[in-house]
Amino acid sequence: MKNIYHGKTVGKTEHPHIIKVHGVGSGEPIILGTRIMVRTIVEQYQLGSSIEDILWDYPQLSSAQIHDALSYYHDNREEMDRILEQASYEYWQPVIEKINNERTQKSELENCKGFA
Repeated sequence: MKNIYHGKTVGKTEHPHIIKVHGVGSGEPIILGTRIMVRTIVEQYQLGSSIEDILWDYPQLSSAQIHDALSYYHDNREEMDRILEQASYEYWQPVIEKINNERTQKSELENCKGFA
């Protein structure tokens, strides 16, 4: 029998508060009962937020859920570091710059056509 979460297939993890749901958070690990990605908690913690700070920002979470998210990160470091990298601005910056350059060139070309 498949585990279903809001009509979607669930991938269980070794962590009681962490699941992976196809179609939620791009399949990233999330905190059970929420749509909060483990990455979100890890990023805040890495930026210097304490467990108490994170609880303040996410009052719907328990201390156990936050600790489990951080534990998941440490137990799955390679996967989570890849997820964190792919979510970073630095990862997407070249793509964003390329799109912006293409838009600028298209706009300049359209402006030149107006003067012909």
